[in-house]
Amino acid sequence: MPGPESYTERILLDLENSENGFFQIESLKGKAVLKVTKPGSKGQKVDFKDVIARIKLFGVENYDVEFIKKIVNFAEGKSIEIGTWSKGNPVDSYADITVSEDQMEAKLILHPPKHGGSLITEYKLREQIANTGISVGIIDPIIQQLIKNPEFLIPIIFAKGVQPMPGKDGEIKIHFRSDNKPQLEEDEYGRIDYKNISIIQSVKPGDLIAEKIPPEKGEYGKTVTGTILPYSEEKTIEWKLGPNVEANGDKLYAKIAGRPVLSSFGEIKVDEVIQLEAVDYSTGNIDFPGTIIVEEKIGDGFSLTTNGSIIIKNSVGKAFLKAKGDIILSGGFMGRGEGYIESEGNIYAKFVEQGKLTAHGSIFVEEAVMHSEISAKDFIRVIGGRGEVIGGITIAGNSLTCAKLGAVVETKTKLAVGTPPELLDELNRMKKDITEKEITLHKVQLTLTKLVEKGQKKELTLEEKETITKLKDANEKFSVLLETQIKQFDTALGSYEPNKDSFVEVEREVFPGVDLSFGAGKTFKIPMNSLVGKTVFFIGQDGSIQTERNVIRRDT
Repeated sequence: MPGPESYTERILLDLENSENGFFQIESLKGKAVLKVTKPGSKGQKVDFKDVIARIKLFGVENYDVEFIKKIVNFAEGKSIEIGTWSKGNPVDSYADITVSEDQMEAKLILHPPKHGGSLITEYKLREQIANTGISVGIIDPIIQQLIKNPEFLIPIIFAKGVQPMPGKDGEIKIHFRSDNKPQLEEDEYGRIDYKNISIIQSVKPGDLIAEKIPPEKGEYGKTVTGTILPYSEEKTIEWKLGPNVEANGDKLYAKIAGRPVLSSFGEIKVDEVIQLEAVDYSTGNIDFPGTIIVEEKIGDGFSLTTNGSIIIKNSVGKAFLKAKGDIILSGGFMGRGEGYIESEGNIYAKFVEQGKLTAHGSIFVEEAVMHSEISAKDFIRVIGGRGEVIGGITIAGNSLTCAKLGAVVETKTKLAVGTPPELLDELNRMKKDITEKEITLHKVQLTLTKLVEKGQKKELTLEEKETITKLKDANEKFSVLLETQIKQFDTALGSYEPNKDSFVEVEREVFPGVDLSFGAGKTFKIPMNSLVGKTVFFIGQDGSIQTERNVIRRDT
């Protein structure tokens, strides 16, 4: 193992070997004297053309080009007379120094000596720099190299100011998985087990769930003239505490056993978790502030509302679910045209049939979405099992990914992608209003049918006859209103300016009967033949809908 001295010697030897050759032209009693040194074993030789260029620049007279070529070739490091200066008075080399407007950079232009004048020395150059007021960020190797091997009439940056280093803001470190998104793992066949998506985290009383990281101070900067530049002050951060947590100094602990949650606006809380066998007449409708887990089914017409999440370990029928967190269905959702699910987070389900889903985040479905109305502000993913989207209306703020889109029987399937969030909110309001009117109209028509059938069997009372008249009026009124609102919805669905990065990706097949919209004037109808193979629809640079990748056309 080499000692420190031999290591140092090796470094010095390496520097010596890497050194380039250099030359100097100086005045000696009116004579021009040239000195050329050899390079190290890895360095570059002095270029003869550079020597001649400087001889001409300095105004040397009576020189012999061949003689100078020999001096350059031998490079003995000796001062050799090569010519004379006879015209004009000697003018020494000097530097023009300028400072940039923001005082963060200084440049110099070195002027050559004339008629045998002296080259500027390092001491004189540094003295001139100091007299200019430049004291910060001077790059010493540039100064030293400029003296050793001068470059004339070229602007050279020789000093740079020091930029201020901003302070680092304080932050809150979260000790649980704060995105609350599921860990979706596919098996070798690309299938996802939605029963095991590990989204529910739990803590015990006294568990550390978050801590404050203190801010770090910044550093002042300086201009090349020494003016102090302030840095952006660091900021401290304060807790935003929800229920069931307790701060102790810079650490935050859970007060109860439950589910830790970080909201979209930075509030940290621990949701209580309740576990129910079922939601039916034995429980009534559920309105609970924390996370709800239902082991069995939810009865038709019942509702669950929560500020936390909802986890259903079975399929859901004509129920109404609303959560600020995620909604997870281990089974599917069979809404029969009336059930409604809304989440301010994400929605996960095995399948959706005749259901209405709205997510402020994303929607994940494994098997199929059939004859349903689903909308998500972010993306919709129907993949992992059959991955089919058949019929109904699908609206995605950013993208849709599925395995198959549409059906062999040319089921009418509407799709709108790239919808801006504010339009999506309005579309969801319109959809909700349409749904309510559909339910009301259904009830009116059902009651009217029963009374008419009753009237065919026996004489109705005067009150019942008046009720039939009122129901017919209501049926006509709500039918017209519903038709108008559906038309308005369809108009809004095709009138937006889309997110230019939005896309639709279909892994296996797109069937006829699919209407795809990317907003105003950007619609695409699948032709008579299916598109088989991986197909991606997106907005091209010219603003039109384009397709790409492995697309094979065949007859359906």
